[in-house]
Amino acid sequence: MPSPDSYTEKILHELEANENGFFQIENKQGKAYLRVTKPGVKGQKVELKDVISRIQLFGVENYDTDVIRKILLHSDGKEVEIGYWSKGTPEDSFVDIKVSEDNMSANLTLHPPKHGGSLLTEHQLREVIANAGISVGIIDSVIIACIRNPEFLIPISFAKGVLPIPGRDGEIKIHFRSDNKPQLEEDERGRIDYKNIGIIQSVKPGDLLAEKIPPKPGEYGKTVTGTLIPYPEEKKVEWIIGYNVEEKADKLYSKIAGRPILDRTGEIRVDQVVQLEAVDYSTGNIDFPGTIIVEQKIGDGFSLTTSGSIIIKSSVGKAFLKAKGDIVLSGGFMGRGEGYIESEGNIYAKFVEQGKLTASGSIFVEEAAMHSELSAKDFIQVLGGRGEIIGGTVIASNSVTCSKLGAVVETKTKVAIGTPPELLEELNRMKQDLSEKETTLKKVQLTLQKLQEQGQKKELKPEEKEMVSKLKEANEKYTVLLESLQKQFDTALGSYEPNKNAYVEVEREIFPGVEVSFGLGKIYRPGLNSAIGKTVVQLGSDGSVQTDRTIPREKRES
Repeated sequence: MPSPDSYTEKILHELEANENGFFQIENKQGKAYLRVTKPGVKGQKVELKDVISRIQLFGVENYDTDVIRKILLHSDGKEVEIGYWSKGTPEDSFVDIKVSEDNMSANLTLHPPKHGGSLLTEHQLREVIANAGISVGIIDSVIIACIRNPEFLIPISFAKGVLPIPGRDGEIKIHFRSDNKPQLEEDERGRIDYKNIGIIQSVKPGDLLAEKIPPKPGEYGKTVTGTLIPYPEEKKVEWIIGYNVEEKADKLYSKIAGRPILDRTGEIRVDQVVQLEAVDYSTGNIDFPGTIIVEQKIGDGFSLTTSGSIIIKSSVGKAFLKAKGDIVLSGGFMGRGEGYIESEGNIYAKFVEQGKLTASGSIFVEEAAMHSELSAKDFIQVLGGRGEIIGGTVIASNSVTCSKLGAVVETKTKVAIGTPPELLEELNRMKQDLSEKETTLKKVQLTLQKLQEQGQKKELKPEEKEMVSKLKEANEKYTVLLESLQKQFDTALGSYEPNKNAYVEVEREIFPGVEVSFGLGKIYRPGLNSAIGKTVVQLGSDGSVQTDRTIPREKRES
């Protein structure tokens, strides 16, 4: 290992090798003298044009260019007379200092000496800078360059303030898989086995759920005049503690054996998990605060309501499911136009037929969505198996992806894409109102039909005749009301300002009868023939609807 002395010598030798040539013009009793030094091995020599330029700037008279060339050739550091000054009193060079309005930078402008006056020394320049109150961010290399190779009458930045360094906000570190999304794994054929969805995480009493990471302070900045600049104050974090959780020394622990949850509001809780063989007359409707797992079927007309998640290990018929968490069906959903599934998280199903699905997150379907109403605030994906969307209405804020859209028989299939979340909520309310009115109308029509059939067999009683009259009025009233509500729904569906990054991606085919709306009258229809092959329906840069084969990266990442 080299000694410190040899290391220092190496550094000095390197500096000497890199040093540029230097020249100076001085006035001695009215005569102009030029002194030029040689550069180091790797440095730059003094150029003739630079010397002549300064001679002219200083006002030296009666100089000889050939003499200047010879002096440059030797560059021995000796003073050589090159001319004289005949006019004016010698004036030394001086410097102007200017600080920016925000005090974060400073410039200097060197003024040349006149009639052979003296150049500023480094000590003099630093003294002027200090007297200007500048003490922070001074760039020494610029100061040295201004003395050794001065550039006159050009503003030169020589000091920069130090920006404050923001601190690190506090954060909450979660010790369980916080997305609570099923782990969807494809087999070698690209199919997803919805029976093997790893959605149920579990913890034991005393397990660590989360901890607070304290904020880290930032560092003050400084202006070039030394004034401190405060850094943005770091933020502490607070958590929302749900049920079955206890706090100890900025850490959260589970109080029970159950399923850990971090929901959309930021609440951390542990759901109890209840497992039921079935939901039918033996159990009645279920309203439970935790996660519900149903091993077999749910009877028609029964409802499940929970602040946790719902996992059904078979298909579902005309049932009513509502959860704050995810809803996962290993089988499908056959709603028969009346059943509905509503989740503040995501919905997963193998297939959907004549069902209503509403998700605050996304909807995933493997095989097909047929004659159903699907609505999601994020995206809708029908892929993995057949991947078909046939009939019904599909509404999503960000994207819809499927293998096939529509059917060979030109089934009317509506897709509304890019809907703002607030409009989606209003559309869902309108759909709910439509559904309720449709249910009422069916009951009215069914009762009216029974009474009319009885009237064909026997004379109706006066009160039954009066009931028939009232039912006819109700039938007419609700029929007109439904038509009006449907028109309002269709109008709202076509009048929104779309999310410009939204798109519909179809892997194989878009059939006639499909309508893709981006609101404001921006509609895509495939025409008389199907669109074959991968087709992306999206808004172009000019705002018009267009079809492409690919999706721009910025849209996928948005």
